[in-house]
Amino acid sequence: MTRAQSMRTRQRTILRRGVYRSSAKKQPEAVANSVAMALEAEKGISKDDASRLFQRVAVTSPLPIGKLRAELIPDSSWKRAGKRLGQQASQTTARLRHVLALAERVWGNEADATEWLNNPHAELQGATPLSMLRTEAGGRAVEALLGALEFGFPV
Repeated sequence: MTRAQSMRTRQRTILRRGVYRSSAKKQPEAVANSVAMALEAEKGISKDDASRLFQRVAVTSPLPIGKLRAELIPDSSWKRAGKRLGQQASQTTARLRHVLALAERVWGNEADATEWLNNPHAELQGATPLSMLRTEAGGRAVEALLGALEFGFPV
């Protein structure tokens, strides 16, 4: 092994250890947040909380807030819900909250994160990340894309 190869191997090892250490510190908090979010979605997220979340995302959207919300939660489900959303609408809202938090971590601020969510992306075959959040599979695709962006994998 040459000296240059040895240095690259050592740098990779240091980088890996740094990544593992930093992600290990975040793990308990991330798990606690995920559990809390899952329990909240199970009992139903309040319409007020969901409205505030949609308002945050609508700031950088060309769509009005009502149409943006209807992309993820149909108007009939929204109107039928009392003070709390049903389980499916709550799951979708929790998925949006989770992905928005990931996007904020990747982009560094809410404005850039919501702008990214509202714009078409080539890796999603021209769909917006926001529109992909209608389904669990779409949400996972968006999470994978954010992970690739965060850790510098080719996208």
